Amino acid sequence: MNKDLLNVAGLIAFILGILCCITIVGVIIGVPMIIGGNKLREMSKMSDEELIKNKETLLIWTIVLLLICTISGVIALIVYLSIDNPELFKTKTSNSKKYSDIEKLNQLYKEKAITKEEFEAEKERILNKN
Repeated sequence: MNKDLLNVAGLIAFILGILCCITIVGVIIGVPMIIGGNKLREMSKMSDEELIKNKETLLIWTIVLLLICTISGVIALIVYLSIDNPELFKTKTSNSKKYSDIEKLNQLYKEKAITKEEFEAEKERILNKN
């Protein structure tokens, strides 16, 4: 589970909360943003098991931040959704890894380090790998 996103969402909410607190009216929105940002940053330091136990708290702060700091709320929502369905966000990463491996393989072929047959066989193995 990528908890770096929680840290980023927390930092964004925290910084925007501080900026909102410049005006007296902005304090009404800024203080919850600062608190929510700190909560998300605390959650980013939790183990996966602790985060799963505290997913209701994450959902509450996600909803609050969606209302007052949309970008942080959306990022927190992505993390919340990945708790229940971790495979939802792994597919893209594995595909980009496959393409990266094929690019490296192609470079070896261009440098004449492997034959065309070796290139094709290894490319098929990479593409068929789950």
